[in-house]
Amino acid sequence: MKNKITIILLVAATIPFLNTAAQTVTDADGNIYSTVTIGNQVWLGENLRTTKFSNNDPIAMVLDSAQWPVQTAAAYCFYNNDSSYVNPYGNLYNWYTVNDAHNVCPAGYHVPTAAEWANLLSFLGGETVAGSKLKEQGFSHWLSPNTDADNSSNFTALPSGWRANNNGVYENLGYMCYLWASTLQTADDVDIVLIGYDSPACYASNSVKLTGLPVRCIQNSGATGLNNSTREDFAVFPNPTRDYLLLESPDALLGSDFISMILRAEK
Repeated sequence: MKNKITIILLVAATIPFLNTAAQTVTDADGNIYSTVTIGNQVWLGENLRTTKFSNNDPIAMVLDSAQWPVQTAAAYCFYNNDSSYVNPYGNLYNWYTVNDAHNVCPAGYHVPTAAEWANLLSFLGGETVAGSKLKEQGFSHWLSPNTDADNSSNFTALPSGWRANNNGVYENLGYMCYLWASTLQTADDVDIVLIGYDSPACYASNSVKLTGLPVRCIQNSGATGLNNSTREDFAVFPNPTRDYLLLESPDALLGSDFISMILRAEK
């Protein structure tokens, strides 16, 4: 067995985009999600699937296409009223769910604001290219050409489509990724982000409150996280961190340029 070495680093600032062992978060239904850190933001690595708020209050399931356009209270559904779409696309929620004070996200997480989405897109190079870094690669879920998708952020955005606000019809599965923000633009319009199958972009846009869209939660501010990875040859903990960082790995790895890279991390 290889010896292991543990190194303690004092953390004075965020170490951006460093790969570490994956963490998990559990919602009120008991669904377990991976997490991913991009820059100084920690996100769920999957769309939300919960049917309850974080205080365990139930969210109304509304499948009836006549009821959805007039549902001015929290509600969820799943694409084509088919629960097999929940994995991997998540549920579709109206904005009244997003805006509910009981919080649809797991404890310690929330629906991102427009400013938090803007920070993410800026970190990934701006709106015109960020979509390629957010989209899942290949054609398991995205339709061709899935332009420039490389998922280099590990965010794994999926084309889960939406539920129309005016008639309850489901549209754009495979073509478009839409995700809620929590920020109102006007009394009726809410900020969202969208990514298309034929573009490398991720654009800020808007939708109306009665639209059904997925939710991707972001961790509450106050801690610095590190990006997740499937690597098993080193461990970084605690993660998130704000005071100190422990690195544990086989001595051969820690004796390489790896540690030099850590110590040179951007302040």
